Amino acid sequence: MPAAQRITFTERQTAILEPFDFDPTPAHDHELVFETLVSAISSGTELASYTNDQDIGHWEGEPYPVRPGYASIGRVIAIGDGVDDWAVGDVAFVQRGHASHHRADARHDLLVKAPTSVPPEDAVYVRFCAVSMTTLVTTVARPGDGVAVFGLGIVGATAAQVFQASGYEVVAFDPVAARRDVVKACGVRHTAAPDADIGSAWAAQVGDTPCRLVLDTSGSATAVQSAVELADIGAEIALIGVHWKSDPTRPMAALLQPVFTKYLTIRSGWEHRLPTRHTAFMPGNKTSVMRHAMRLLERGEIDVKPLRSHLLSPKDAQSAYQGLLNRRDDYFSVVFDWSR
Repeated sequence: MPAAQRITFTERQTAILEPFDFDPTPAHDHELVFETLVSAISSGTELASYTNDQDIGHWEGEPYPVRPGYASIGRVIAIGDGVDDWAVGDVAFVQRGHASHHRADARHDLLVKAPTSVPPEDAVYVRFCAVSMTTLVTTVARPGDGVAVFGLGIVGATAAQVFQASGYEVVAFDPVAARRDVVKACGVRHTAAPDADIGSAWAAQVGDTPCRLVLDTSGSATAVQSAVELADIGAEIALIGVHWKSDPTRPMAALLQPVFTKYLTIRSGWEHRLPTRHTAFMPGNKTSVMRHAMRLLERGEIDVKPLRSHLLSPKDAQSAYQGLLNRRDDYFSVVFDWSR
């Protein structure tokens, strides 16, 4: 039985690497067993449970221990007798947390093979591309339309690239210049600070192209206010970032009045709107959009290398989360290398 380890939050702002029992024998005929190569921190989601200081949201008051993460690349080490189209040694995205070993059901779980030409530490970012791709396949905005992305963490940075690669005119907004610089390094053509005159900031980048879709990946009430000001008449605003904390300084009337007068549609951009696998009469699914993201990476149409500020051993989990929380100028995105 291999020595297995996993990252666990034992209390607020405390992350440890702990051992756990793991039997690599498939538990049933349709099971795949993986050893993890890399796993990536989803900063917004994982810091919410690491700090546990949100006052609204579906994790309010979550008890510890917490075993975080949902993005890993693993190598198949064992296969159940009923599994087709997989072989020992295959490398794939597995929607699992920060642990050295995982199990997955080949019939139901989100699994996407990674091409050999894409390094695992890059391939793992398809998880964050997929967050915004739910909106990509459900929006009424079409290629050539203007799209604003608010918030340039890893979800916003990948969203800007995916929509740009899909033919949209994208402007990526963030108040932090260093984050805008990272997104520029990825190849996003238009970035700007969300100035008080958001319309002028937009026009300086794309002229008179109207903003037909806004993606808010920040979870900020301030960003949503800017979104309703910027959005064209009849446009969509997709809320992709979770609003973990309330903001009593933002009066609802100031937000809702332009929604009413501009015929805006504000909707959830939560990725779980899509099924995991193909379903009749449904536009898209999580597996297909993630496969497409993997192809975009393979063809070089999106670039995630500038996003990864740190490639660390899982033994450094505590310093990784503290860095993402308190040293945001230095820590943009962290990937754990499980060979270290």
